[in-house]
Amino acid sequence: MSGSYQVIARKWRPQTFDDVVGQDHVVRTLKNAISRNRIAHAYLFVGPRGTGKTSTARIFAKALNVTGGPKADFDVNDPICVSIADGSCLDVIEIDGASNNGIEQVRELRDTVRYAPAQGKFKVYIIDEVHMLSNQAFNALLKTLEEPPPHVKFIFATTEVQKVLPTIISRCQRFDLKPIPSELIVQRLKKIATAEKIKVSDGALGSIARMADGGMRDAQSIFDQMISFCGNEVSEADVLDVYGLVSAGKIAALAAALAAADHRKIIELVDDCDENGRDLYRLLVDVQANVRTALLDAIAKGGSSEALGTPMTTEQLTRLLDGLREGEGGVKHGLSEKINFEVALLKAVEASRARAIDSLIKELAAMAESLPDDGSKKNG
Repeated sequence: MSGSYQVIARKWRPQTFDDVVGQDHVVRTLKNAISRNRIAHAYLFVGPRGTGKTSTARIFAKALNVTGGPKADFDVNDPICVSIADGSCLDVIEIDGASNNGIEQVRELRDTVRYAPAQGKFKVYIIDEVHMLSNQAFNALLKTLEEPPPHVKFIFATTEVQKVLPTIISRCQRFDLKPIPSELIVQRLKKIATAEKIKVSDGALGSIARMADGGMRDAQSIFDQMISFCGNEVSEADVLDVYGLVSAGKIAALAAALAAADHRKIIELVDDCDENGRDLYRLLVDVQANVRTALLDAIAKGGSSEALGTPMTTEQLTRLLDGLREGEGGVKHGLSEKINFEVALLKAVEASRARAIDSLIKELAAMAESLPDDGSKKNG
């Protein structure tokens, strides 16, 4: 039995287009391409880690090669789809651009690309982290990309598109996969928890999603670790303790103290978080997210927001956010995380309270203009 355990991220990997979370624009385009028979010969999936690039590539390969395909709504139990899912399909070749034998595999690809597929309609080459290929491998690939046989499809995936040669990008249809919103990650984790019979609080799921930074795979790995740690019941306090996170309530309290320029409260909260072994850099990032929400609220409301409990103008919130951002390096790489964190917070408060000289000049100019004309005649 022990040998059959599968980590959640693998067990719950999307198997069909409908399983893909948060990338509706990509799924819709690929489905339409299949139904209208407008399938390009090369696709490039770009996006942060854990957002579904390789999973979507495999699903697309299934849709192309399913018996009687191409079909967007295929049966996952079709023998070809099963073989693609378990990695035994001869027609779907996955190459890891980051591994040393990338060049060998690309050379081999160039030699074997002209042979017809063994089972399905297409030979699908999925090249992961394509930006890591060596120049030789890129050049070998380019030759094939220029004039691929009709039975060949390429799907490239990368986290760093700026490193991919323009000559390759120009031959692909590019799709940008976005970080997955926290609420969608929470929904998916809830579904997994129900199926796995795990009791987990909304607060715990919210904290896991916050830490995953838009990556579904990261969220599932964190959830998996929490189940190993807690058993069948996961609470918010457990997640906060294991990962050194600060609760959403405390983050809001710290953001409110910054807005109110309550120095004593700021130091008190930092002391408390530090004594409990919290990750202060992570806390800085989370506080920034709160201030940014208030800033967007101020912009939407025409220049001012009370989202942090104290009325603040767009300018003040921008300065506060900028001050926090400037402190990132010191907190992450400085010698004393706590001192640098306190300094970053207090400096950000001072910055938000300072009046911008240009807006002050504007106000003075406006006041001067509104003075009666006779004020200037006295000198005449």
